[in-house]
Amino acid sequence: MGFIPKSSSSDDIASAINQILEGDTWLPKELKNKVAEIEGEDREIAAQVASLTPQQYRVLQYLHEGLLNKQIAYELHISEATVKAHITAIFRKLGVYNRTQAVLIAAKLQLEPIEQV
Repeated sequence: MGFIPKSSSSDDIASAINQILEGDTWLPKELKNKVAEIEGEDREIAAQVASLTPQQYRVLQYLHEGLLNKQIAYELHISEATVKAHITAIFRKLGVYNRTQAVLIAAKLQLEPIEQV
């Protein structure tokens, strides 16, 4: 698999085809750098999410589902104040400032729900 722009030189096209036929992937150098940057950002975000406690992770999942603080508190059998504390910790760990940004991170990484204990 690969992406070969029409503007590529004939040498690049030949190299790309050979590499693809060998089962490798091929991208122009400019795109490789951008893909590497995006993958690096995703790894950093994934590491931030991994730093969440299981309860914070559950709260993030419920945020992603669109639940209100009161609903999250009911589902987790905790107080609304505790939910707010978890949300504040989530924001801090993810480096975000609001629910929307936190939900976008959860959506981007396609986080799997964890089972309730």
